[in-house]
Amino acid sequence: MRSAHHTQLVDGALLLDVAAVSDPGPARVANEDAWAVLPLDPRPGCALLLADGMGGHADGAIAAYLAVHGAGTVLRAGGDPHRALADAVGEANEAIARHRASRGGAVTGTTLVCVVVGGGRASIANVGDSRAYLVRGGRVQQLTVDHSWVAEQVRAGHLSADAVQGHPHRSLLTRALTGDAVEVDLYSTDLAVGDVLLLCSDGVWDALPDAELLDLLSAERPLDEVCAELCDAAVRAGSSDNVSVVVCRVLQAT
Repeated sequence: MRSAHHTQLVDGALLLDVAAVSDPGPARVANEDAWAVLPLDPRPGCALLLADGMGGHADGAIAAYLAVHGAGTVLRAGGDPHRALADAVGEANEAIARHRASRGGAVTGTTLVCVVVGGGRASIANVGDSRAYLVRGGRVQQLTVDHSWVAEQVRAGHLSADAVQGHPHRSLLTRALTGDAVEVDLYSTDLAVGDVLLLCSDGVWDALPDAELLDLLSAERPLDEVCAELCDAAVRAGSSDNVSVVVCRVLQAT
C-alpha cells in the first residue's frame, strides 16, 4: 500500500513545502522503507528522514522503522544540527542493537539519511546508500556519498559512474546501521528560495538517471504530485525495489 504526506512549515522568511511518498513497488510484497517528516521543537524548521531496510536480512522493515523512530526522537528536540544528527544516528543504531539482542543476535540492518532544515541551512547525515540530492539553478547535485561496494569501485577508478545503475553488486553495502559501531557522514549546505531537497531510497535513484530526477523535481506542480510521479517513474523504469521519496521545496514565505 502506498503511503503519502504533504505539509508546509515556516522557517523565518522561508516556507518549507514538504511531501513524501513510499510504495512497495511492483516486485516486492512488503515495504522495507520507512520515512518521517517532523517539525522541530522549539525552533522552526523540520527533520526529514528516510531508511531502507536491508533486504534478505531478518526484520529489515523493523530495522528501518526503529532507525527512523529513534533518530526522529532525538532530532525533534532540536539543538546544534550536526551534534543532533550524530546523536540521532547513534540512537538509531542503539535501537537496532537492542532489537538484535532481543532476537538472539540475528543480523538486521538499514540505511539512514536524515536532513535537518532550519535557519536557511540543511544539515545532513548519511549511512548506507539512500541518498540526498539538491536541485538548484537547473542542476541536480548528489549531496551524500554512497557506502557501497560499487561506489567505492567508482571512487577508486575501477568502475564508471554510469555502470552503477543496474550493477549486479549495487546493493552490497559497506556501511549500514546494524547495531555494530559505524561511522556517519555529516554534510551541510545553505538553502535559498527555489531550492529543492530530495531524499530517496535506491529503488528510485537506481531506476532514474539524474536528468530525469532534475526534470521531475523542476516541474511547477503541487509537491505531492511531484513525489507520486517520481515513484511512478521509477516503477515504469523497471525498479525492482521499494520506491520512497521525501522532497522539500524552499519557497518565499508570504
